[in-house]
Amino acid sequence: MLRRFYLLLTDRRLRAAMTALRVSGRGLGDLAAAPGRAADFFRPLKTELDRAAQDGPPRSLPALGAAADFAARLEKTFSDMSLLQAPPDRAALEALACLQRACGAAEGLLSPSRRARADADLRASTAAGRRSLSSAKAAADRSPDGFTQNLKFSTIYSGLDGAFDSLERCAEALFRV
Repeated sequence: MLRRFYLLLTDRRLRAAMTALRVSGRGLGDLAAAPGRAADFFRPLKTELDRAAQDGPPRSLPALGAAADFAARLEKTFSDMSLLQAPPDRAALEALACLQRACGAAEGLLSPSRRARADADLRASTAAGRRSLSSAKAAADRSPDGFTQNLKFSTIYSGLDGAFDSLERCAEALFRV
């Protein structure tokens, strides 16, 4: 417990990475309802991540980079939803719920006593989200009806899958700190 507080107090990069995960996770529901607000939502997070990149110990740089990539991928995915006028369907909402749970589990990765449980919860959530996206993407690719709509959702599913990749890289980096 003390280790986590010490790291968060002394390492600006870790603080920014954890804030990006926490705020992104909490905002996923609101962004799913209004994807057009993604740029406004992620702008302060990206600014803080950029500022934090300028100073700090090198051990936290991989976590910061993965958190920045995570925020950028989520912003692009929600911007695509807005641009393509394709609100999240059931599979995307399920994946977003899994992503939200995984972001919540990331908090425990810095605490030695909660690390193993947090890692297991995060991996289970990302695996469930990936399964949901994989089956929905396969169904969209197989369906000959509504090619344009299927292409839109295929783009969204790929973006969410990339966000899961970034989150897992960030979690791995946080686990190693």
